Amino acid sequence: MWLLLLLTTTSDLRETEVIHKVVFFGMLVVVPLGLSLVPAVGEQGPSWYRLAVLVQPVAALPAIASFYFETGPLAAALSSAWLILALVIALSGLMRLKSRGLYPVEESVIDAGLLYLPVAGVWLVVYRLGIQPFDYGETIVLLTVIHFHFAGFAAPIIAGMSGRVLATRKHPQAIFKFSVFAIVASMPLVAAGITFSPWLGLIGTLLLSAGLVLLAVLTVGWVIPAIAPLSTRLLLFIGALSSCSA
Repeated sequence: MWLLLLLTTTSDLRETEVIHKVVFFGMLVVVPLGLSLVPAVGEQGPSWYRLAVLVQPVAALPAIASFYFETGPLAAALSSAWLILALVIALSGLMRLKSRGLYPVEESVIDAGLLYLPVAGVWLVVYRLGIQPFDYGETIVLLTVIHFHFAGFAAPIIAGMSGRVLATRKHPQAIFKFSVFAIVASMPLVAAGITFSPWLGLIGTLLLSAGLVLLAVLTVGWVIPAIAPLSTRLLLFIGALSSCSA
């Protein structure tokens, strides 16, 4: 399937085509992997969550198909399947948060990732509808879709997974809590910066960068030593370095 998507074109512009492929990667790889990590060992998750996992591949297909139609009502209707899925995922995150409260922090940051995914879904529908609110350019709208799939959804879940490992060993708790706060709080600040003030965007960007760098430090110093498989340790190390260099 990935080979088919790579060989077919969705835009006459090379740059836009590349961004489309990144969106597809988020739908077909990042979100399914993230969903698979959320339930703790031996836990299936609430019914809404199990439903989201079940329908995720079904929702991805029409959303991706929408990129092969001209922007407008039909493309927006097809892409709305992904928004509906994202809303179900967010509902499961809200239920998790309500049943447990804000603590432990590592679980709350996972919930934040689930709750941010509908933002990506909304902007996907906006992009396929072909409108540009707030005078955003088409590229900004499309990059916002990517931002909330990766920084909004994936980054908090990765932080939560690291937090689960850190909870089993002694670590700098204040650094982890600040990292989690920075990752979660940076999302609305970056969005507000695009809409209202570049200074808010700068603060959000710096906050997100600080959160990811601190998470990388915790990963290298405390998470990796607690992981047994060498291949997993290597991948975590590469991921930590990547987040610092981005």
